[in-house]
Amino acid sequence: MSVPPALGPVARLREHNERVLQLRQHIREVNLRQRLMYGFGACVVLCVLGVAVPTALTWRRFDMAPFNTVLVLLGVVFAVGLVGSSWIETVRHEGPRPGTSGDRLTRDELELELEIAIENRLIDATPLDIPIRNRQFAYRESIPEELDQLRKESHRYRRRHNFFQLLIIIGSIVNAGAQSFSDTTQPLKSIIIGLTMLVAICAGITGYYKFRERSFNLQQTADSIEEHANAFHLALPPYDSADSAANLALLTARVENLRVEQRRREQQLDQPPETRDPSV
Repeated sequence: MSVPPALGPVARLREHNERVLQLRQHIREVNLRQRLMYGFGACVVLCVLGVAVPTALTWRRFDMAPFNTVLVLLGVVFAVGLVGSSWIETVRHEGPRPGTSGDRLTRDELELELEIAIENRLIDATPLDIPIRNRQFAYRESIPEELDQLRKESHRYRRRHNFFQLLIIIGSIVNAGAQSFSDTTQPLKSIIIGLTMLVAICAGITGYYKFRERSFNLQQTADSIEEHANAFHLALPPYDSADSAANLALLTARVENLRVEQRRREQQLDQPPETRDPSV
């Protein structure tokens, strides 16, 4: 979608902003649809495994019918949810004929269009020669959105860390309990081996991706930015100067420094320990 060239520069900039907001909304819708489908699909798989594995291990020794009935009913509910989430409508390509639509746009395609829209907005904003104070004011107004994004990413990494830690804890406890049996049967030995591998894999994932450290860094940056924003709004030091323009410039510089520091910490986490800068 291109902005009509007949519009003035300010109107074109407004059109670009609307396009960026629309694309971000479309990306959120696609993410919601994918999460629902993956969640319901994973639940269906777990229900199938919950019926098949215990039944195979306890065949002709224990009646699993009551448990299997509950799991089958849950599996049906999750399957219905999976089908229903696949019907959630998201933005589509334009069809070959006017008024028709084609395949759904993927998240990668939407993110590419978003980058193009942001680039077009920057190109059209350049000739306007917006005063520095106005740009700083716009930067300040974007701080709440930045805080929200940082906290969302922090919560996402924290959930991943807690999930893998929970698997490690449960797997270790069950593994220790299973190994306490002296006369371990062959199916139980297989379960012990599987639990040991699960604990090792989860520990390796958490150690490699460092979810907890990433979550901590993001939350720390968000708290620092919020502290400066609140101090600016309440005219607290160092934003208690009588010159509002100087306070705004100082806030912009401090927040940008925090964002740069956050990016450096993210880069440090991706580097080997021997190449990291201890000062960061």
